[in-house]
Amino acid sequence: MFATVLVPLDGSELAEAALPYAKGIAEKTGAVLHLVRVVPIEASPDEATEAREYLSRLSGQLGERVQLSVRYGHPAAEIIDLVQELAEPLIVMTTHGRGGLGRWLYGSVADRVVRGAGAPVLLIRSGIPAREPGVLRSIVVPLDGSVLAEAALPAAVELARRFGADLHLVRVVETPEVYALLGAHGTATVSADLIADVTRQMVESASTYLSEVAERVRGEGIRVESHVLEGLAIEQLLAFEREQQPDLVVMATHGRGGLSRVIFGSVAERVLREGNAPVMLIRPPEPEEQG
Repeated sequence: MFATVLVPLDGSELAEAALPYAKGIAEKTGAVLHLVRVVPIEASPDEATEAREYLSRLSGQLGERVQLSVRYGHPAAEIIDLVQELAEPLIVMTTHGRGGLGRWLYGSVADRVVRGAGAPVLLIRSGIPAREPGVLRSIVVPLDGSVLAEAALPAAVELARRFGADLHLVRVVETPEVYALLGAHGTATVSADLIADVTRQMVESASTYLSEVAERVRGEGIRVESHVLEGLAIEQLLAFEREQQPDLVVMATHGRGGLSRVIFGSVAERVLREGNAPVMLIRPPEPEEQG
């Protein structure tokens, strides 16, 4: 699944918070750990030398299978270009860079990398303490019934296998949509029994779907539990995460309809911004890539 774990660094301790996660995954999967630092195009030779020495110091704490790259240019563009040169890459990075002002997510490096790299990206929100960075005991995968959302499953299953982690499959039945749809016909004609019946059917359908997916995953020797929740998707997912305290959330960057509901103003962005667990984003193949 992953042959290379790439960690972009900017010299800050906040960015270095990604290293324990990257190291843990590289050790469990047998992947090469690759550290990269991008310096400005106008950087002097001394700056490039300092960047390489910085990476070398870090690599001494990370084992033997570590590769280093210093590149000139814009961080996001250079990271995306480097990804194209690596075998089966996973990018692991924090949501904040130097200064801790969120430069690496909102409108900046991490967002551009997620959108443009075409590789899985594991994002760690800076400042959120992890129980044991790099140790995965519990992994959550939100699903919505679509093939696109299921693109997150292979990576989640492989990580669960390598780490011996429990896998939690979650589907939220968005009951407010039921009320809105039925209410559009006029509240006088909508009975509580009808709403309850439609909701029950949706819950049963979601339960059947998750049971089928869970059974498939169990067939691969993974411990898995399925959870059907009711309400607003983001609120229910955040509440579930707070209750379960997973070590990782793995989700696709497209949901039902393939309308790219990640990164901004959407479910995954809010899970990352408001939750406590690192989030791995998987971009499904585009339709032409699937063919």
